[in-house]
Amino acid sequence: MYDFLSYRRITPDDARLLLDWRTAPHITKYMLTDVPYDIARQIAWIERCNAREDYQHCIIRIEGRDVGYASITVTDGHSGIGEIGVYIGDATAPKELTIYNFVGTLNHAFFTMGLHKIVNHVVAWNDRTVRLQAFNGYRAVGVLKDHTLKDGIRHDLHIFEQSAAHWAEFGRKFKDSRNWWGEETVYRG
Repeated sequence: MYDFLSYRRITPDDARLLLDWRTAPHITKYMLTDVPYDIARQIAWIERCNAREDYQHCIIRIEGRDVGYASITVTDGHSGIGEIGVYIGDATAPKELTIYNFVGTLNHAFFTMGLHKIVNHVVAWNDRTVRLQAFNGYRAVGVLKDHTLKDGIRHDLHIFEQSAAHWAEFGRKFKDSRNWWGEETVYRG
């Protein structure tokens, strides 16, 4: 259904693109950590990530154009728990289209990687993402008060969760069961 949305694998050749996005002011202000602008370090990071079994990442594409980054980290392999990280690096990308990046990402996490649950942590100052969690099917778990330290100031950290079983039902309204690589997925619960 979402022909405008696709994903592609990350290679070391993407180091500059990812680093430009990751260090851009409109992205780094929402990150808990900052990274130095070091291409060699970024290439090494990409190579390490691509070799991991507990981490998958990709570039988000809108209408054939690279616009953002998504990752899925397995935080508890035994229990099948993971966390998703996403940012749209291209500030000119149409928000009305990039908003759907989570569809393929959740399909990939649950139906390709076989995770049981996603637990996301969102900093309080990222109010757009906090609001969008319900649109994406997440349940608000709670708020860790004064938890995150950024630029010497403590901030609240919101926690959201969603299970594969919930996404199998909730995600039907988006009418797209493809994973990152365009493959049709099926709930295995």
